Amino acid sequence: MKNPESTFKLRSSVEKLVFSPTLAINERVGHIRKQSHQILHMGFGQSPFPVYPTIQEALRTNADKNMYLPSAGLQELRSLARNYFSEKFGFYTAEFDAIIGPGSKELVFDVQLAVEGDLLLPVPSWVSYAPQASLTNDQLIKIHTSIAENHHITADSLEKAIVAARLEGRNPKKLIINYPNNPSGLTISADRLEQIARVCKKYNILVISDEIYGLVNYQHNHVSIARYYPEGTIVTTGLSKHLSLGGYRLGVALVPVGLRTVFEAMICIASETWSAVSAPVQFAALKAFQEDPNLEEYIQTCTRIHCIISEYVRQTIVALDVHYPELHGAFYLYPSFDNFREKLNKRAVRSSEQLAGDLLDRFQIATLPGTAFGDDPEHLTLRLATCDFDGQAALNYYRDHPDCTSVSFVHACCPNIKLGCRRLTEYFDSLT
Repeated sequence: MKNPESTFKLRSSVEKLVFSPTLAINERVGHIRKQSHQILHMGFGQSPFPVYPTIQEALRTNADKNMYLPSAGLQELRSLARNYFSEKFGFYTAEFDAIIGPGSKELVFDVQLAVEGDLLLPVPSWVSYAPQASLTNDQLIKIHTSIAENHHITADSLEKAIVAARLEGRNPKKLIINYPNNPSGLTISADRLEQIARVCKKYNILVISDEIYGLVNYQHNHVSIARYYPEGTIVTTGLSKHLSLGGYRLGVALVPVGLRTVFEAMICIASETWSAVSAPVQFAALKAFQEDPNLEEYIQTCTRIHCIISEYVRQTIVALDVHYPELHGAFYLYPSFDNFREKLNKRAVRSSEQLAGDLLDRFQIATLPGTAFGDDPEHLTLRLATCDFDGQAALNYYRDHPDCTSVSFVHACCPNIKLGCRRLTEYFDSLT
């Protein structure tokens, strides 16, 4: 019998795909833990707080909703989500329409699929942006960033990349930015956003602004680039980060009303792929956008806890003589361990992948290498997620100790974070 694999050939755009590194490390950690082995999980960014009670109750109440909803989403939910995020992110509601999708990841992909042209992408950036561009057969135009610039592009670096790409015969038409950022936990100032917006207007670049961490901002002052470039910015966001609802798979895309053809194309893509987001989840999500001071306080409390724990990890990194600026949001760090290069070379560790592997093998710390975020292999960068803690225990402790320090908080209720940081220190100390 003929081997089926010799009969059915994969598309070239699919053949070179690898399983998402973030999902892969999470599944690997889950497998190891099921075997009762200890592992410290700094590889996956899943906010661990419990589902807010009114949203839980709304999901139970709407479990009987078994109808197909419109592909763009429940109309009431679309209106509430548009009003909520435009107010929080600081742009004019009437200039945008909303689409409800199965997570912001799918919506980012749909924009890439709908709009032709090559993708301008900062390095480092979240693991799925570049593979999505490969699936749409768009060329990738990397814009390298530095820790001195908070690992974000500048107007100058963007313009240089656009001009150089055009001289090479390429067609830069889309830019993805994400802030506060995965993998760095750093954001972009309003001044720099305005400067970037001017460059995008000048060269007619569509901005896909992934603001999924906008409400996990430690200063609570997130500003969207849509304020400065409303006609050419599509904002993607959702419920997964600030409300710990990753498994609900509900994302929101805010599309300028002037980009009606893009909006309609995204709805067509939805109609031919995922049809509509689960009806019970959409009805339950109405509670996430209705005025509720207690829910807003809950979001701010969870964000404050993320800040406390992430700062503890940052202090651990800084104590290793690794520079890292004050964090702005999300729950990640992206330190470079290049100052240990000579010592790591003696252990035959010469790339970020080897460094991540060595940490896992020797000290049972799961991290992600910089290569997963588009970085060069020889850069000894790692992404460290700060979510390996019991969310309910953290909430309970914080409510009783609102003025606690990072050290006292982590030592009291985050044993895996404490042990992970201790082992990280022991690992680099062992090099000497």
